[in-house]
Amino acid sequence: MQKYLLFIILMLGSTTVTLAQNDNKDKSTRFEHSAYLGYNIGGLAPLSLPNTIRKINSYAPNTSPSFGYELNYRFQKRWGIAVGIRMDWKGMKVQDSVQYFHTLVSIDNAAIEGDFSGTNTTNVRNIYLAVPIQATFFSSNNWRLKLGIYLAHLIRPSFYGSVSDGYLRKGDSLGEKIIIDYASFNFNENQRTFDFGMAAGAEKLVYKKIAVKADLQWGLQPVFPNSFNGISFNMYNIFGTLGIAYHF
Repeated sequence: MQKYLLFIILMLGSTTVTLAQNDNKDKSTRFEHSAYLGYNIGGLAPLSLPNTIRKINSYAPNTSPSFGYELNYRFQKRWGIAVGIRMDWKGMKVQDSVQYFHTLVSIDNAAIEGDFSGTNTTNVRNIYLAVPIQATFFSSNNWRLKLGIYLAHLIRPSFYGSVSDGYLRKGDSLGEKIIIDYASFNFNENQRTFDFGMAAGAEKLVYKKIAVKADLQWGLQPVFPNSFNGISFNMYNIFGTLGIAYHF
């Protein structure tokens, strides 16, 4: 995946040079750069809440900044194409009440798989290097709308947590009952290192070259591979970003 991202970055650089040369030859084209800073809000979530999660007791987005660079080439008055590179911290802290929630926990340095009932706490703070590629529509009132895809590489995984105040049925819901006051889990290295999905956004120019923006990244690939048994349902990166951009 690192090779693919490096290739895309090199292509972005060569595209910048090519478009800049073309822009010198044809003043009717528009070539724009922007840098942006934002904050991600969302989480790793299933598409629908499984019945093993009975209640979400608390949620926090953790510290999840986002920053990046975007190249936008306007090939028509209303239409353009945008390619960028961004760093995303995608995090959350969730505590929920679960029943027969299939998981894999560590007790006395031994990994035990089974169905847990009690309180589950999950902390996530993954860092991704992402490349969004989007079509851009320019409206007449300083708005621009974007829709496309993103490709991302997980450069620092962090997915861990604990289960407490309950019990675990070893293997499945009919297995041996183990009382659990507290046990931990760490799924850092079980996550996929590649992510992709849909990317959409809206941006409003508010002062000269400064704009406010909102983006949505909706992952289309489960964060964990099908072979992973620590969580029994698929989870996806679903995050919105609020921020500001500077055009130059």
